[in-house]
Amino acid sequence: MKVLYSQIKELIPGLKATPKEIGEALTLTGFMMDGFTEISYKGKKDYLLSLEIRQNRADCLSVIGIAQEVAAYYNLKTIIPTVKPITKNNKKIDIKIEATKEVKRVLAIKIDEIKNTESPQWLKEYMTLYGLNSAGLLVDLSNYVMMLTGYPSHLIDFKKTEGTIRWTINNNFNEVTTLLGSTTKLNNDEIIIRDDNNILALAGIIGGKTDSIDTDTTSIIAEIAIYDRSIIRKNSRSLSITTEASRRLEKDLDPNGANYAMEMLVSLILKYAQGKIVSSLFNYYPKKYVSPKIQFNKELPSKLAGIEISPKDTLRILKGLNFKIISKNNKLTVIPPTYRMDVVLPEDLAEEVIRIYGYNRIPTNEIPKLEVVKNITPKNIILSEKIRDILTVLGFDETLSWPLTQEGINAEAKYSDLNEITTQNSVNELFPNLRQSMTTGLLNQMNEYFKKGIEHIDIFEIGRVFGEKNNKYLEHDSLGILSATKNNALPQFKDKIESLLRLIGFENVKYFESKSKPKISNPESCWDIFVNNQNIGIIYKLAPSETKLNIYLTEIDVEKITKILTSIDNNPVVELTQKLIPLDVNIELNEKESIFEYLDNLEKKINKKNIWSINITDIYQMKGKKRYTLRVTYEELSDKEAKEIHLKTFGLNNI
Repeated sequence: MKVLYSQIKELIPGLKATPKEIGEALTLTGFMMDGFTEISYKGKKDYLLSLEIRQNRADCLSVIGIAQEVAAYYNLKTIIPTVKPITKNNKKIDIKIEATKEVKRVLAIKIDEIKNTESPQWLKEYMTLYGLNSAGLLVDLSNYVMMLTGYPSHLIDFKKTEGTIRWTINNNFNEVTTLLGSTTKLNNDEIIIRDDNNILALAGIIGGKTDSIDTDTTSIIAEIAIYDRSIIRKNSRSLSITTEASRRLEKDLDPNGANYAMEMLVSLILKYAQGKIVSSLFNYYPKKYVSPKIQFNKELPSKLAGIEISPKDTLRILKGLNFKIISKNNKLTVIPPTYRMDVVLPEDLAEEVIRIYGYNRIPTNEIPKLEVVKNITPKNIILSEKIRDILTVLGFDETLSWPLTQEGINAEAKYSDLNEITTQNSVNELFPNLRQSMTTGLLNQMNEYFKKGIEHIDIFEIGRVFGEKNNKYLEHDSLGILSATKNNALPQFKDKIESLLRLIGFENVKYFESKSKPKISNPESCWDIFVNNQNIGIIYKLAPSETKLNIYLTEIDVEKITKILTSIDNNPVVELTQKLIPLDVNIELNEKESIFEYLDNLEKKINKKNIWSINITDIYQMKGKKRYTLRVTYEELSDKEAKEIHLKTFGLNNI
């Protein structure tokens, strides 16, 4: 963006800063000066500043916008030139807006009896400064208004049009000849301005040759339009056409400011081209843009910058940037001007304060006084990282797989009561369903290892699993672990799972025969995993297969164990007033009796405050039975009291 020093001075009468100082000030506030030239304009010495506008700041692609930034920096006022309102006329223009989603606003007016002469010298000079060739009075005035206000306009030679003028999406024109004379092939999805037979313009980018202004033009339609910026950017990139208009319209350009730009354009045309308004102002504006009301803390800029910025300075800067401030009950509500469509959050306001206050005022040799912010990383993410570290140490390799599966796979591996979810428009029609278990990906990876001759496999994966219940779509993070070996290694696999659970904070791990067993499991070797009396997953041996390997799988609900861990104290501080007393006992249970159910009932018999731990130290297989050796460790009891409770609980024959 180029801007004349004399124009900035004209808009800010109280400005005393030199051209160089202004350029440096703008650089410090985020608009880097990449050019500074001494020139002659209107017979006087002047300076042309060139600035890089990388931000979503369409307002700063204008002289007025840059002047407002300079005024805010120096705490001065900007005097915007007044323009005459457009005179009313009852005759309507035949215009239709068909691209209603893409067009935000259109202003248009018909002006007759125009004399399109050569531009005056000052205007020719101005066009040259901006690298534009003078193209006659009307076009030059249109470009002048764009540079001054930031709003591109398009002038249509009305006598060259045929029928209704429409804003629509192109669906039948394969090419267009632009006003520069070049022919551009079209993709049949551009937003265009057309009449009954021809394209009049690639909307927001460049005009067409058909309706271009020339020296014989006497009747025009002047239009200013605002579009959804994404379609202008898309069309500009796909057609490889970048213009001053497209640069502005692919940013958030305030639809409300179009009125002022149109009034200025019409005033200048009437003044220099002696035209006459012959229509009412066409005004398409279906959804008026209203600035957001932002709740703001005056201390926020200081917290983010790490330096002290007084509330007084904060309010002064915001007011200088034309932000409206409402104070009520010690709370601030800030309303940005509508041309600042990029400001929607409290952090945006803080950034505005900091950049005008001065990034250069943040010391480089001091540690910023930053507030320690709350860690917002979800706890299940943190836990997942810890699980990855532990399993890696235990010798497992992590794998990654698609969350999509083939038909029938979920039915083999699922163990929950959730229904399957089928995707719409799947990226691969062979994989239409979302996985219900991490097992599917682990088994696929295992088969890939088999093809490479690898037979001892320890792998895991953490990912999302999905299901539907009662018309609700559910998903959660799940951990799947697989081990494949020639040996019967269930005890070793179980020990590793227990090691993982204990290392992340669980002590009381139990197993019960699964109530819902996957079809691929060996039904005789399938158990639900419980911690703190809650079912967190499943562990099982795969049914015999052609591989002749022993394959073990477990799946654990990561979000469920995260919730359990947040509710328990994993690092309790215990004061022992008496020694711990360990006593052993042997018990015999039938094959079908669960040792864990027995332990649950046992804990109910003994006062919890007197139990330090109960551990299984040995298991001996008998005919139809199993003998378990338990070590019960008592606390806060004397030897005599502990032995009395032990004898009463288990009886003399078991001790």
